[in-house]
Amino acid sequence: MKKSLLAIFAAATLMSSQIQASHYPVGNVTFNGSVSDTTCRVYVVVTDSRTDEISRPGSSTLITFPPLAPSTFGGINQGPQHNFRLGFSCPGLVSINTMFSGTADTTNSQAFANVGSATGVALYLLDSMGARFIPNQPTTGFPIVMDGAYNSEIIVTAQLIQTTVTEPTSGTVTVYATVNMVY
Repeated sequence: MKKSLLAIFAAATLMSSQIQASHYPVGNVTFNGSVSDTTCRVYVVVTDSRTDEISRPGSSTLITFPPLAPSTFGGINQGPQHNFRLGFSCPGLVSINTMFSGTADTTNSQAFANVGSATGVALYLLDSMGARFIPNQPTTGFPIVMDGAYNSEIIVTAQLIQTTVTEPTSGTVTVYATVNMVY
């Protein structure tokens, strides 16, 4: 009895190692998600003279300024602006905390850094009252007014600014900011 049990065990072990040897890992699969009492749809609306471009939730949105001459800025912390809207569709939402995360400019920590080749340029993000969204610092509760279908929007202004006493140098302007919402 012991010998046949040992033989069965040895055969099972041998088969097991042969089966394991024939399977090769091909990579990892990562699953992300969350559980929330309330889920909301958040989107960005970029307005230009032709159309409103509405982003898909979770997607990237490109806001393009026209080509600018260095003299366009007019001094430190001054420059052209472009409005866009953050939209929400969320039953029961009464206020929202917003944070734009990104790299702060080394000259002006209240502005987002330009990673393009132009120098002396950064970006302010402003709420509808002109208050700045400081990089990586949450706001303290924007009151939200919903329509009958639970939709609301807040206006945000993107302002390219001059950060040095001398005019900005020519080059590309690229600023990254990620909007984070807590509701």
